[in-house]
Amino acid sequence: MIDWQGIAGLAREIAATVLCAAASVFAIAGTVGVFRFADPYTRLQASSLTGTTAVFTILLASLALSPSVAVAARVVVIMVFFLISNPTATHIIARYAWKSGLEPATGPQKRGKRGKRRP
Repeated sequence: MIDWQGIAGLAREIAATVLCAAASVFAIAGTVGVFRFADPYTRLQASSLTGTTAVFTILLASLALSPSVAVAARVVVIMVFFLISNPTATHIIARYAWKSGLEPATGPQKRGKRGKRRP
């Protein structure tokens, strides 16, 4: 007789492991982007995009391993909140940087060079 519950549990664990590995790749890519890009706007874009993707992927992994529907519903609520709040916070930070006079870098830039302030 085939143990379908055991196979389903193993498949859920494998899916969660793959999702956590993908989240690690996204997080590392975001970290590299923060150190590699020249101005604060591109750094902000790299960190927010990959950070949102990494956290969302980790939450998908926890959704795959959730023991009950109640826990899964809570994870879904957290996912929706995070998908709304993180891009909103990134937009607020970028808008404040623009209003404070920080210009984006244009043309070829050296690594680590910061954007210039507008007059």
